[in-house]
Amino acid sequence: MTGHIRPLPHPDPFVEATRGYITGVADALQAGGVRLSDVWLDPCDPRDATFVLGLRALVWNESEGFVLGDFVSGEPGVRTVLRDPVRLGDGVLPDPRSVPVLLDAGVEGSQARPRSFTSGHDGLEDALARYSVS
Repeated sequence: MTGHIRPLPHPDPFVEATRGYITGVADALQAGGVRLSDVWLDPCDPRDATFVLGLRALVWNESEGFVLGDFVSGEPGVRTVLRDPVRLGDGVLPDPRSVPVLLDAGVEGSQARPRSFTSGHDGLEDALARYSVS
């Protein structure tokens, strides 16, 4: 694939609510020189998204934030499987511009307890709504 890679719209409005944030991260990664070969929104429970970086992949989910590992399998609508995953830290929803820095550091970040994706009303939906897709 060539050109600028962004996630496609998702038919489920709940999953679609993450697309603005995921698009911001994809844009920041590419602006930082990271080569993306694909990016997609995945299933929910928890909602997640996959950024394919050649033989590796970066996965975001609403419970743990970003995890980096060797890409084993995955596709749109199917949960991504990583080998030797490492949490990048900085919370569940770091500023998209900080993700390339986290990726470069490549070290496990905060050991904070994962967010429960079933908790609701904790501010995540409001934070996601601040990211618009252009």
